[in-house]
Amino acid sequence: MSGCKIKQRFLLLSILFWFFIVLGCSSAGNELISQNILKAQEMINQARQNKAETYAPLELRMAEENLQAAKDALKDDEPEDATRKAEMAYEKAKLADQTSRTGKAKKQVQNEEKDLNMLRNEIDRAQKVNE
Repeated sequence: MSGCKIKQRFLLLSILFWFFIVLGCSSAGNELISQNILKAQEMINQARQNKAETYAPLELRMAEENLQAAKDALKDDEPEDATRKAEMAYEKAKLADQTSRTGKAKKQVQNEEKDLNMLRNEIDRAQKVNE
């Protein structure tokens, strides 16, 4: 085999090697983006379970919009945008979940204060009757 043919084969093998490396990295990148999208979807579901529609509707809507934008960017082969949007969706969903939990806790405290006030009033009435 001549030196020129060896160089050509080496060049061809090098090109093929780098092609498969880039292809593999691209697939791994898309898998990571898909995992980020799934993570955001799960956080949105958790926020919904905690009644984000009631206590944090704006945050929930923003999370859903960013999630959809991440899915669209992934389809359009825009991995950086898809990653950024998936991360934003997750953070907005997390905020919606935390806001919902806080809202539910406040509501529970208000209900307990209301019940406590009713009991105080009943005690006051009972004491006045006994006097």
